[in-house]
Amino acid sequence: MLAAAACSPGGGLSVEPLPDPPPTSATTTSEVPPDLSEAALPSATGRTTTTTVAIGPGGASLQGTVTGPGGPVPGATVRVERLVGDAVVTSELSSIDGTWSLPGVHGGRYRVRAWRTPDLAQLEPAQFFVGAQESYPPVELKLERFVGPHAAATVAPSPPTVDQPATVAVQVTERSVDASGIVRAVPRPLTRVELAVSPAAWLLRSPGVTFTDSSGRARWDLACRAPGPQPVTVVVDAATPLPLALAPCAEATPVATAPAGDGPAGNGPGATGPAASPTTRRP
Repeated sequence: MLAAAACSPGGGLSVEPLPDPPPTSATTTSEVPPDLSEAALPSATGRTTTTTVAIGPGGASLQGTVTGPGGPVPGATVRVERLVGDAVVTSELSSIDGTWSLPGVHGGRYRVRAWRTPDLAQLEPAQFFVGAQESYPPVELKLERFVGPHAAATVAPSPPTVDQPATVAVQVTERSVDASGIVRAVPRPLTRVELAVSPAAWLLRSPGVTFTDSSGRARWDLACRAPGPQPVTVVVDAATPLPLALAPCAEATPVATAPAGDGPAGNGPGATGPAASPTTRRP
């Protein structure tokens, strides 16, 4: 009776219902994240410094000369650079009579070069250190001539071998010095060029006269007749001979030949061993 009462709806025992499950959908919000782009940050301690590199005034002085192939060069531009770390300060002056001077400068590292437009330039500048109160000894700036046609040549093979085919390639350019002292070389297309060689030194295998292509290049086929340095000249526009610097001709390497054997393993007269069998080819 007790069991029946417990199972019956009216029996005194009740079962609490389970709670509803939590929602599974994502929660959305309309909140906008804060904008911190205008937020002020505290300043860092320290100070800002500005370094100005100057060439003077100071207690040192510079001086020198400018010379070229013909002697002193009046009217040349002299560029003086003072180097402080990665910074450079520049001063330019002119050599009136082939001499120059720059008094009242700071000490330190200096780089100096000169040029004259459009024909003279200095490829390697002079570099030196000057004391704070030093009158530096005269610096000679030597200029080279860079004007008119120029020919650069290569030969293949290098060195060429006596009695063996070789090829000489030449590029003809027109050189000049610009306003900054830089040597410029412009190719000369469609220029008449002639390869001048001694018949005793070279056998010319192609026509001696030809014209440069659009890049200013021309080529010739030839062969050495004797070992050692053999002069070669290219004549531009039938007027300007330009010597070429080529590697000296090399002796031909003799071909090694095996002597006929006369021992037990040879195949010549007196050989006692078996002769070498001919090579058998498979069909």
